[in-house]
Amino acid sequence: MINNTTSSASIYGYMNCSITNGIIRYFGTFIFLIGIFSTILSICVFARKPLRRKSCCFYFLILAISDSIHLLTMTIEHLPYSFNIDLIIIHTSLCKITIFLIYFSNHLSNIVLTLASVDRFILIYCPSRSKHYCNVNRAKRFVLIAVVILFIANGHILYGYEKIQLDDKPLNVSYDCNIRRENILYNKFFHFYDSYIESIFFIIIPFIIMFICSILIIFQIFETRKNLRYNTTGKFYYYTFYTSETIRQTVRKTFQEQGTTKLRDKDIQLCFMLIGTTLAFLVFCLPTEINDILIYTDREHSCSTWFRKVLLMLMQQIYYAGHFYIYTLTGQVFRKHLHAMFVNKQNQSISTRFFSKFNRLKNQSTIRDQNEKSKSSLRTTSFINIKTHRPTTKKVLTNDLNDPSQKLLSNSKYIIGSY
Repeated sequence: MINNTTSSASIYGYMNCSITNGIIRYFGTFIFLIGIFSTILSICVFARKPLRRKSCCFYFLILAISDSIHLLTMTIEHLPYSFNIDLIIIHTSLCKITIFLIYFSNHLSNIVLTLASVDRFILIYCPSRSKHYCNVNRAKRFVLIAVVILFIANGHILYGYEKIQLDDKPLNVSYDCNIRRENILYNKFFHFYDSYIESIFFIIIPFIIMFICSILIIFQIFETRKNLRYNTTGKFYYYTFYTSETIRQTVRKTFQEQGTTKLRDKDIQLCFMLIGTTLAFLVFCLPTEINDILIYTDREHSCSTWFRKVLLMLMQQIYYAGHFYIYTLTGQVFRKHLHAMFVNKQNQSISTRFFSKFNRLKNQSTIRDQNEKSKSSLRTTSFINIKTHRPTTKKVLTNDLNDPSQKLLSNSKYIIGSY
């Protein structure tokens, strides 16, 4: 949520707050650069093939894309205060799209986190129905429905916001991206939408759902830790207390049981990643949203008000930029795929580049060894045949004794010898 009651006097007053604008320039730029780098890494990790099959990872992928859009559009909005560059007033279409994407990305992040929390809750408490509800196809449908609903809910911004010319000639700022004062009906509608509809349906209700699901997931994980089962190869978890859903303890686990063990360990890690993100939302985003709700009652546009708003805005930017670091701290599966994305690919490229010739030479040497072995085997077989030829001749001679003439010779020899 942004301050949409900005008048020409408030713009001029905020431009004179050099300390606050310096904070935006240095800290805001640092958060933006770190956030864009981290969201790109998160997109690359969750777009890997092993993680694309899990519904929660798909939600994290959409969340990373939404975070990058929000960081970029918020930076564009605050460029006039940090670097005296106003890109948002270049054209009316850029003004409309930028404000629309700020609201749309903020709401989409909250809705996606809510869907991910419900997804993990169903997986842990209703594992028999998890295959039906907690799959990628369902996640894509839910995200598509959320995108359509948010586009309809925030589509009026494309009508109401536009590039307007300021009447105050002494000011250095001549244009602004805002709602025209003449459009009284839309001003009242937007004030009601920004104060109540957005706060209730896109902030408070999603936060309550995320908080309840996270508390129940934490409770179930701690209960599961108490019910560890061991066997010869290691330990594995089960989620529910029903006997039909538990994995029986055996001495030798089959490959299917080992697969479910690894799968459930990953699910627990994804739950911790989600819980860390929810707690970060509680710490960094909720104070900003409360301040934006109460800011309509504050008619003073002083440097102290601008300083408070900027600090809360930077806290919110830290939340959108810090999801990558939350995943790295809380999820071993995320660290594993992040390491594999950098290390394994480099090692594979180096090995294919430098050891391809070695493999060819090795294959050639093995072929030569096989040829030499085949030649030596032929020699040994010929030598064996030569040796085995003699007993065959003797056998033939002994068989020739059956001839009557041979018998006479043998008998004569025997008679002469005996005589």
